[in-house]
Amino acid sequence: MASNQFKINQEILENILKNVLLSKGALVPENNDHIFNIIMRELPDHAKEYILHLSLAQDKYKPVKLSGYVMVEPPSYHAGDKFEWDILEDMGLVGYNGKNNQEKYVYGKVTGDSSWGSGPFNPFYSNIKVELLYHDKEKKMELYDHSVSPLELINVSISKIKYFDILATDSEPIHHTAIEETKIEDNGKDINGAPTL
Repeated sequence: MASNQFKINQEILENILKNVLLSKGALVPENNDHIFNIIMRELPDHAKEYILHLSLAQDKYKPVKLSGYVMVEPPSYHAGDKFEWDILEDMGLVGYNGKNNQEKYVYGKVTGDSSWGSGPFNPFYSNIKVELLYHDKEKKMELYDHSVSPLELINVSISKIKYFDILATDSEPIHHTAIEETKIEDNGKDINGAPTL
């Protein structure tokens, strides 16, 4: 999934959101304009973008979870600098997606949202913090901190990441991220009682 950044004219954005959000309307139709004005005035731009994206998406969206694993398209300048595709491939750390699995992705682990507060994890915050699963010069896993829009992240099960299968059959211990599965409710709260970031 390419990460395109488009600028939409404010008036066009308002018209699209009004059509999407108020297509069914309020029980009292005279309240529609008030609802729309609250949304346009009070919501940050990233929230408006997510509402628009989710309203027009053709696939069901599954929000990321704290400590969950994801696939993400790495920044283009990381290849050759932070990692090598062939080494990641050998390590089992390349995911594929798209038509005929032509798009290469790296894996990552969700570590939090980019808010400054200490509140519960918000999977719809403007950026999500991820530890990308890269490699060092000795071809051992190395984590690289990165922030990205939640809409650019694709949830994956740990069982889909070949690296962890390879480690389970080798004599070396499984990396700590493989055993830190945390159960999170849909509202972002940790149901195991552990503090969320």
